[in-house]
This record gives sequence, structure tokens and C-alpha cells, in this order.
Amino acid sequence: MIILDTNALIYSIKERINLEKFIKEEIGIPTSAIRELEDLSTRDVNAKLALKLIGRYKILNVVASGDRGIIEAATKYGGNVLTNDRVLQKSLKERNIRVTTVTKNTVRKL
Repeated sequence: MIILDTNALIYSIKERINLEKFIKEEIGIPTSAIRELEDLSTRDVNAKLALKLIGRYKILNVVASGDRGIIEAATKYGGNVLTNDRVLQKSLKERNIRVTTVTKNTVRKL
């Protein structure tokens, strides 16, 4: 499973990257990321568009918010976390959670 972080999802929308083209595994999105997208959607069109896509993905119920919610989802459900957030990447690696990043041309595992 690949777990989406808010910034990676918004980045993929902004850069018109079809994540499903690169990711063959199941894609999950934590409820913490959904809440963050809902907050951002009032002022960010990319967040609003991202909310329309989340129906395609498995919803991962978590209690924590922000980065802690992503870590909770990765711990609870397993899999890689797709994020471009360097602080979160470091935190995930310290916990031996695999990290994947997205750029204009590729999705790659770190």
C-alpha cells in the first residue's frame, strides 16, 4: 500500500501527475490528510480538486492529525508513505517506515 500525504497529493494535482500511472499498489489516504484537504480547499483550488479524487482511494481511519496522522496510518496499515515533506521523511525513516517521493516525471522509493 502507498499512503498519501497531503502535500504529495496536492503536488500531483498541481503538476497534473496521474499517480495511478506510477503506483500499481493500493493507494490509501488517512483521514488526517482528508481533514487537512478540507481546511485547505477553501483557499486552494488544488486541494479542492484533490478532495474529488479521494473517492478512488482507500480511506485510512486515524485519530492523530498532521504528520502524526500519517505516521499513525503507516504504523497501523503498513506500506510506503508518499511525501515530499523532508521533515516527515526524516521522521518516517527514523521509525523504519518506507518513504516514496513524487516529481514531475516519476514516483520513486527512497
